[in-house]
Amino acid sequence: MSLPDKDAGSTYGALNKLDYQSLPPADPITDWSNPLIAPAFCNVAGATQTLPRAYLSATLNASDGYIVLNNFGAVWINITTTAPVCHHVSTGIFTFTWPTVVSDEYNASFGIYNNHTVNFTKGFGNLENPGELSSVHVSATANVITVKLFNHSNALSDFSGKTLDIWGCY
Repeated sequence: MSLPDKDAGSTYGALNKLDYQSLPPADPITDWSNPLIAPAFCNVAGATQTLPRAYLSATLNASDGYIVLNNFGAVWINITTTAPVCHHVSTGIFTFTWPTVVSDEYNASFGIYNNHTVNFTKGFGNLENPGELSSVHVSATANVITVKLFNHSNALSDFSGKTLDIWGCY
């Protein structure tokens, strides 16, 4: 597998190495040392468990429903470059919709595309310099991240002109 999916050390065969610490590389000129590669595979697999898969930064201007997408990124960005769709649902409620399926760089190099379904299960966010006490509530389902913004009175608020940063996780 590859990002954005979740993996384990066994996904890469790292746990199948017998005495990987004392086995020399098959070809010392072109191969990495086994003591380095098996733990690296386990580290990569471990990172897939908690690594955010996508982020965006947007300036909110909900008075006219217009949201400016400042920038965005994703673990699949080198192949699937589609920007998330920003939507002002109602006062203080916004959705950000990512592509339903995406491609990873490794499989795309073999001509395999759209082989990963985007499946956010959680997210987190930050409202930059809100000017007052605020709360950012983020939920995620499949490829949609929903954000609710609350002001100091615990009322939904658009925070027009402020920058919102969002991360989506699996």
